[in-house]
Amino acid sequence: MELNTAYKVAHANKRRETQAIALQGNTAYNNYSTQDNGYTMVENNGRETFASTNNTAYAINREVFTTETNSTSNVLNNTKKKRQGCAKNECDKKWFAILSVLAIAFLSLLLAVAALVYTNIALKNKEDQSTTEQLNNQSSTIEPFNLGTINNPANSCSDIPQDRPSGEYWITTDSTSSPVQVYCDMNRTSCSCNTAGRWMRVANLDMTNPNQNCPEELMLVTREEPPLRTCGRMERRCTSTTYSTYGVEYSNVCGRIIAYQDSTPDAFDPYFDNRALSIDDGYVDGVSLTHGHSPRQHIWTFANALHEDSSMRTVVCPCTRPDRPRPYTGVVPPFIGQDYFCETGSRQLFNNGIFYADDLLWDGQGCGGTSTCCEFNNPPWFCKQLPQPTTDDIELRICADQPLRDEDTPIEITEIYIR
Repeated sequence: MELNTAYKVAHANKRRETQAIALQGNTAYNNYSTQDNGYTMVENNGRETFASTNNTAYAINREVFTTETNSTSNVLNNTKKKRQGCAKNECDKKWFAILSVLAIAFLSLLLAVAALVYTNIALKNKEDQSTTEQLNNQSSTIEPFNLGTINNPANSCSDIPQDRPSGEYWITTDSTSSPVQVYCDMNRTSCSCNTAGRWMRVANLDMTNPNQNCPEELMLVTREEPPLRTCGRMERRCTSTTYSTYGVEYSNVCGRIIAYQDSTPDAFDPYFDNRALSIDDGYVDGVSLTHGHSPRQHIWTFANALHEDSSMRTVVCPCTRPDRPRPYTGVVPPFIGQDYFCETGSRQLFNNGIFYADDLLWDGQGCGGTSTCCEFNNPPWFCKQLPQPTTDDIELRICADQPLRDEDTPIEITEIYIR
């Protein structure tokens, strides 16, 4: 009984505790609901306030936008009305004025550009001229040391400084496609017409040198006793060979020719017999030097005479002494004037078919007592100043009016210089 009573009391206490807890939960719940309802009201009030504010701002912005739009439309409409109200002539005048200003500005720009281009060209030309002058000044101080080399050829031997030694130098002219090597004689004192030197050699034949040969146009003539090698003519009246000047301009010619008398040549007798002969014909038994063509221009003549004192007074040299019983009665061709040498190798004894090897022709030696030919024009070197400068090649001709077996003038040495 006491146990049941205790159980019941405990059970009742437990129930009252549970109810108290439940009551506290209901109170808390009710308080939470009340609080939640307050939050809901606040949120709803905020939404209403935001909506009201937003609507007011939208209305204000719309009004402002509408006002600005209307103002812009009014401006455009006013402008359009003004343009529509502009008279046509007045608008044309305004456009014409605008175009005129633009045209003047464009022309001014063109003139400014042209002036700038002209100024640049003038400056460029001035710079080029200055550069050229500088190069020329440099050339005057630098080029003389290497002028005449294959990489820096001269125009002629006259351009080589005179203090340079004689020898081989390279030149180039308008007539040469590439530099050519020539011999420059810097101090040739034997050329009396010009002692300045710097001569260019155009012919150098020395048949005493076994390594040299005759030009193709001439025939090799040899003798065993004494041993001789010479160059004679072919079987025709005149045989010629040409020496190139490579287009170098010259006005002086200097040189010598040494030859022999073969058989019975007649000096100027061919011209005496036929005075219609010109410089283009075989007017002499001997050698002639000329330049140019149609007609040739005379440089020098080397006459080969029969004898110093022949009864046939037209076949001897004009320089035979006039006080002799048989002075010269022939005729020197007028187109050669006094520019000649004349000599004989037979002295006073001559015969057909004999090669006179003991006395060289035009060497300035061996003239007999009846001849003044070793003094006339001072052989062996001649020097001729031409009437005017030329660039012609020089032609050498060996001529005779009889067959080879009767007369010839075989050459041993030929030297020709130009300046």
